[in-house]
Amino acid sequence: MGKRVLKTFCLLIIILALGACSQKPGTGEAVLPQDFDEIILPFEADGKWGYINTKGETVIEPAYAYAGYFSDGLAIVSDGGLYGYINNRNQTVIPPKYTGAGEFANGYAVVCTGDWQSGTVLWGFIDITGKEVVTPQFLYMEGFTPEGRALIWLQRGDEVVNGFVNTRGEVFIPDNYEICSGFSDGLALIRQNGLFGYINTDYDIAIPPQYEFAGDFGEGVAYGEKDGSKYMIDRSGGILATVDYAFGSFSDGLASFRKDNLYGYINKEGEVVIEPRFAWAKDFCNGLAAVQTKMESGGKWGFINTSGEMVIDAVYDEVEDFSKDYIRAYRYDNLKYYILDKTGRMIHSGQYGIE
Repeated sequence: MGKRVLKTFCLLIIILALGACSQKPGTGEAVLPQDFDEIILPFEADGKWGYINTKGETVIEPAYAYAGYFSDGLAIVSDGGLYGYINNRNQTVIPPKYTGAGEFANGYAVVCTGDWQSGTVLWGFIDITGKEVVTPQFLYMEGFTPEGRALIWLQRGDEVVNGFVNTRGEVFIPDNYEICSGFSDGLALIRQNGLFGYINTDYDIAIPPQYEFAGDFGEGVAYGEKDGSKYMIDRSGGILATVDYAFGSFSDGLASFRKDNLYGYINKEGEVVIEPRFAWAKDFCNGLAAVQTKMESGGKWGFINTSGEMVIDAVYDEVEDFSKDYIRAYRYDNLKYYILDKTGRMIHSGQYGIE
């Protein structure tokens, strides 16, 4: 199997989070005079987490059980049992009190309380001040999208249903259709009577259900399939092009598609611009996409640019996406992680913790 299990629980990546405002020093010690506008990045050493700058110099000594990336000026840290937040001066802004937490996004963060083992975990969200805008009450909750809506799961009678909550804490559960995904480009995918369509942020049907299969919108374009034909559609439901293959969400002008079990990329005219040659291909993010080589070639991960050129060699077993300008990449053979910039320059490497 050989797969690493980071001490950070996987679900923390899906989520986001925090609460309560104080200004106590964090447990890690600052070791360099710090420019508080500089980028600092979490790193792990001997099972503890701290922060380095982009030169690889330690800024906050490793002292946390876990430390995350900064977002909206705050970063998740853990004392080993609960999660809270610090600022980039290593001051505790929100004391550890949540069972799970994630990065702030669009001014809000998802948090949870309860016990994982007993299955009593419930989700809510806070704003950037740490105020609990909605107390934890949902079975699951995604982060807020720019539309100010978050996808939720909640119990209704004997079944679990999908709905939305807005930043005022108002919950919406539809009666005559099923919510399939969160909002993207102002629209959310729904299903009604076995067919897919889209709603707007007022929860009105914007594109009537008519597709046997459909995808999320990205950069104003989505995939729709009906009557045996595959289409590229716009936000009004108009057909932009007929395509040969299903495709994912557009980002940086490209979307992944699969042919003969290999992935490549098309543009918004439906033209193949990067031939399918990868075992897996993720969405582009800030000009780079994570791609996996064929299994017979090792199945390793690297990054290509929008021209299909390999920018970061495929030598890693696991990689993050470039949602920021830096990532962590992992190798299983030596149990090491690497902090890389968008050119592939290594800023830091070290051993990662496993359980």
